[in-house]
Amino acid sequence: MGIVPFLRNILLPPPTGTSTVSLDLEKQPRVEIYGPAGIRNFVRQIMKMTLTKTSDNYVVHELLKPEDRITACVPHGLGAYSIQELDMMHYNEVAGQDIFCSDDGFWKGFTTARGVYGDIYVDAGPISHRDPCLGYIIREASNAGRKLVILGDTHDPSAIIPLCVEPHPSLLIHEATDVHIPRHVDYNSRRTPEAVLDKALARGHSIPTMAGTFAKKIGAERLVLNHIGGRFPAPKYPTDHRSAVMREIERQATDAWGSRTPAVAAYDFMQVVIPPIPSPVRSEEAVISGILRRSLAVTDSQSTKLARTQLAHADPVEGFLYPDRSQHHSNRSKKRRP
Repeated sequence: MGIVPFLRNILLPPPTGTSTVSLDLEKQPRVEIYGPAGIRNFVRQIMKMTLTKTSDNYVVHELLKPEDRITACVPHGLGAYSIQELDMMHYNEVAGQDIFCSDDGFWKGFTTARGVYGDIYVDAGPISHRDPCLGYIIREASNAGRKLVILGDTHDPSAIIPLCVEPHPSLLIHEATDVHIPRHVDYNSRRTPEAVLDKALARGHSIPTMAGTFAKKIGAERLVLNHIGGRFPAPKYPTDHRSAVMREIERQATDAWGSRTPAVAAYDFMQVVIPPIPSPVRSEEAVISGILRRSLAVTDSQSTKLARTQLAHADPVEGFLYPDRSQHHSNRSKKRRP
């Protein structure tokens, strides 16, 4: 649901007094969206119904299965259009691609770009949820070999495993919508483990142990938990009971994962640094220097001081950029992502 507000902000409004006739309809799209069947009409119709016009253009590409209906892209011209005309594009919409899956049900390398260390490819595959849902794999083709697996809502992502292995992913981002919290961690907890699991599965979601189990199955090197339910708000202080709840969520996933590297619960503006060439002999100084050069690129003395403070909490081997837990963070600066 946040796609359209994102577009309205990132594409910027047209200059004051600009008419539809003067919009640059030939401008290349600034934002490209990839998603399952129906996402093109979803974005298109809301942009129409809200009478949105933007300075820049966008495009929506759909990842389709053989049985999916193609959403047509009929040029709108410059006249008024009706929201009942589903196939007519929005003023700032550019015609997108209809990308069908291969015989194995996957979308391999459906888009690519040039990265610092070589070409980067994006794959997609189906994962089980109560509604159709996809997971995405972002991988480097070079010797750097980094690979990210980013899953949408799911209670069983096993269908996407062939895309996740060989090589194993550097990072898995997996949802953990609900969790049973023991009474010794949160005295307000009343639900049984069985009730929590049954409710999560019924709604097509996962608990932390399911995320950890999948991370173990695909050999993930790092695990970040997202889509944490609203009943588990962000901690106000490092020592409050909310922090204890988050640590329990991370512990359950880590135990199921069986890794020496702890799972981490995601929060807004979190950074995960993955070194381009994994090596157990890289020194802490070399890793910190590399992170400083490639990720922060600070120049003035005040920014450099801030960068050093942040990097002091980086794990030089595993690559996580941990938050400074010695500082107090308010909900405004550190909200959990839905």
